[in-house]
Amino acid sequence: MSMSCHDSSGEHVLHTNSQANPWINRIVLVGNPNCGKSTLFNLITGMSVHVGNWPGVTVDVKMAQWKVDGEIWEVVDLPGSYSLLGKNADEQVTSNFLLSQEYDVILNIVDSTSLERSLMLTLELLDLQKPMVVALNFVDELEKSGATIDADKLSEELGVPVVPISALKGINIDALKEALKNARLPKLIPFNRSLENLIATLQKRDNLGRFQALSSIASEQTDMDEIMGHLDGIHPQEHIAMERYRKAHQIAMGVMKKLPEKWKWSDMLDHVLLHPVVGIPTFVIILYLLFKVIFAVGQPLTDLVAGAISWISVVVTTHLPNGLMKDFIQNALFGGVGNVISFVPLVFVMFFTVGLLENSGYMARASLIMDRPLSRFGLSGKSFISLILGFGCNVPAILSTRAIDDPVERKIASMVIPLIPCNARLPVLTVLGSALFGPQALVAVLFCYALSVVFSLVLAFAFRNVAFKRMPTFFALEMPPYRMPSLKMTTKLAWFRTKDFLHKAFTVVLLATVVFWALLTFPLGADVSQSYVARTGTFLSRTVFKPLGFNWQMSSALLMGLAAKEAVLSSLGQLYKASGSALVSSLASSFSSSSGIAFMVFFVLYVPCIATMAALRKEVGPKWTVIQLVVQLVVAYLVSLGAYYLSYLLFV
Repeated sequence: MSMSCHDSSGEHVLHTNSQANPWINRIVLVGNPNCGKSTLFNLITGMSVHVGNWPGVTVDVKMAQWKVDGEIWEVVDLPGSYSLLGKNADEQVTSNFLLSQEYDVILNIVDSTSLERSLMLTLELLDLQKPMVVALNFVDELEKSGATIDADKLSEELGVPVVPISALKGINIDALKEALKNARLPKLIPFNRSLENLIATLQKRDNLGRFQALSSIASEQTDMDEIMGHLDGIHPQEHIAMERYRKAHQIAMGVMKKLPEKWKWSDMLDHVLLHPVVGIPTFVIILYLLFKVIFAVGQPLTDLVAGAISWISVVVTTHLPNGLMKDFIQNALFGGVGNVISFVPLVFVMFFTVGLLENSGYMARASLIMDRPLSRFGLSGKSFISLILGFGCNVPAILSTRAIDDPVERKIASMVIPLIPCNARLPVLTVLGSALFGPQALVAVLFCYALSVVFSLVLAFAFRNVAFKRMPTFFALEMPPYRMPSLKMTTKLAWFRTKDFLHKAFTVVLLATVVFWALLTFPLGADVSQSYVARTGTFLSRTVFKPLGFNWQMSSALLMGLAAKEAVLSSLGQLYKASGSALVSSLASSFSSSSGIAFMVFFVLYVPCIATMAALRKEVGPKWTVIQLVVQLVVAYLVSLGAYYLSYLLFV
């Protein structure tokens, strides 16, 4: 039986006993990066996790429930892995879970367009001897290429049910349910006689399972003389990899039929996008157009929401008596949190446009393009992936560095990510840019982003050559095919990320705003210039920030940015008792061009929020976290000082 794309009824899938097995409680999703595993997880559970076209996106184990015919199955989404014997953090998480946790069925998601490579992991999973089902994903793309896979024959080879599906389009999900109910133990696929004899010896002598015996051989935990004697002098890892590749190739050739290779449009596109000369300028142009779209679409919507919030504020507070309650509602809630919420459209548009690039397959190519220039700074294309994630949020970006094999590069990438401006800095930079440069705000924001990237690379170079003194490792990355992004999935992902922004607005930012309002209001009856906030801000503006020309309002707002970068915007809204365009006008008249530019530069470069600090400490330890924060703060101060005097010479 060959695969074909039909509806989700799954009438052409394996003929199995349809009686449900009541013992299914937990299903584990396992597959290579880019195989559509997280997309399937989203589809069957209704949850949204980060779906991207590069390794390292799913960092932690995700769990959710799947309701199937009155039953509730727990579904576990493990990080994408090429091997259970790998040494990077993602593969170790997957391997440790499969070996130490309880589960009922392994659901192996296989990329049908890269069958031979995917079967390498499948063969490892067979050695676990757990009930298993194979889902052949991307069947729609396979059919478009003219290739076919005999799913019945593949099932016979592996000894487990095989179901062709499309996670993106929901094809054959009903058939997948039935196959999971009838999951069975796989058959053993033997290696050559020498390796099988060694496995049998270890299993009997050390009372090991088959996979544990293979792991012991591959990791050289057994006496090397004994191993080499069995394997004719070939290194054990190399021997096992060669055997698995031979089996995967043999099975793939037996079940798959391909048309003769033709020059495809994707090859022509790669010829341009991956060109050593044209590729980088093209990437820069794409990023510029990305920001152009974000501002062209998001800014008018942001202005509309800001106007609506101002109108609601007037309606709500008009009939309230003067006092603390009215001041809190008007200045803390509407003037503080309301300022942050007004930027939700801009943040959503940013996530949506970036999601289109992620799901199209271009981001993986961008990381390959940037590998060579990044290597000059002590990083690789794999670090580029984490740096790009940092534009969304620094916390998951730092966690994603676990996919980097080289421990030194992983530490360096974690330490430079806080210099990448996250989505929370964008609203603040937009307001400041509008106040200082009016219609040219986009240019100012792009300059700040470029500045942060430049200094993140400079620090990476410094850390690599001064602190660690090691060259970056070799970078290899599987190129996913180009795919037309699903508008539904991209919108869902963008909204899921935007909800995090909103959640922070109603938790961390709200708390910071209330604290700031209280410090701004008390002592009661005193002028605002005598409030606790003003006293702190005045002290900073007359000492630390005096060379930068910051007033006490700017100095106070920066302190609140330690809780969350959005809190800087809410604090400025409270201090100037304005929001939206009114806040822009107030800021434009409250500081000089030189101090305003220095403030933008300092804001984009200074230390991250507390959540990012916590994530950094978790990944690199307290010592390197302190070093990173001190270095970043010094860099922010010196660069903003230079910006102040340079702009003073240019604009005065």
